[in-house]
Amino acid sequence: MLISPQGMSFEYVIPIKPTSTNNQTEYEAILKGIQLLHEVKAKSIEIFGDSQLVVNQLLGLYECKDDVLRKYYEECQELFNSFTSLIINHIPKNQNHEANRLAQSASGYRQIIEILADEVVADEDWRKDIIEYLKNPSKQVSRKLRCKALKFVLLDDQLYHRIVDGVLLKCLNQEEAKVLMGEIHEGVCGAHQSANKMKWMIRRASYFWPTMLENCFKYYKGCQECQKFGNIQKSLASAMNLIVKPWPFRGWAIDLIGQIFPSSSKGHKFVLVATDYFTK
Repeated sequence: MLISPQGMSFEYVIPIKPTSTNNQTEYEAILKGIQLLHEVKAKSIEIFGDSQLVVNQLLGLYECKDDVLRKYYEECQELFNSFTSLIINHIPKNQNHEANRLAQSASGYRQIIEILADEVVADEDWRKDIIEYLKNPSKQVSRKLRCKALKFVLLDDQLYHRIVDGVLLKCLNQEEAKVLMGEIHEGVCGAHQSANKMKWMIRRASYFWPTMLENCFKYYKGCQECQKFGNIQKSLASAMNLIVKPWPFRGWAIDLIGQIFPSSSKGHKFVLVATDYFTK
């Protein structure tokens, strides 16, 4: 986010490689910002960043020893020489609201929050019948639905699932579930876990929908990164079958037995054994 002396604000979002570390991302943001300021021929700039490591390295208080970060550090220092006045400040993350908002918007995190906050129930939502019954218990419904609704609670028009120990889990529809599975499996805190681990993490985060485990299996089996970097299946796809030689004497062997005692009736002292692998 660039702010002019007159108070005008300019927002800019750039894509970052998924393999980039937090420090690389901080350097990318600062580098892009000063490049834009250099292009508009700014003379005096003041930089605010919430990464203590990156700010202190640029100020010269910390030494930049990492080879990858060194490249960003040198590019920033080279651009700093084009400004007549330069101030670099470190601010806490809780004072960096606007920049954090842009980062969350670009990463999709803010969309997740907005989706989870949306309480509009669609017609095809699995929660619809339960919510309507809990709002009006006198409504004529099937016995199956009445028994099913005993496990749910409606609080402020939001449906919750009550588990055995009394904890309430927020119920999600299928679209919300897809977003949540993406964040759990390969998001900021994701580690490409298996389906059972995904389900455990989702329940621990207090969310629920009926087909949770089935959807988790489908999601992680369709993850491209999991398929690309997963363990290679070394076992054969089918059982091995013996192949018989197609004609006699295609494969054969001959061996010489040592001298026999006593000799045969015809005076033979040695025996040659030949084996044809087709007829044995």
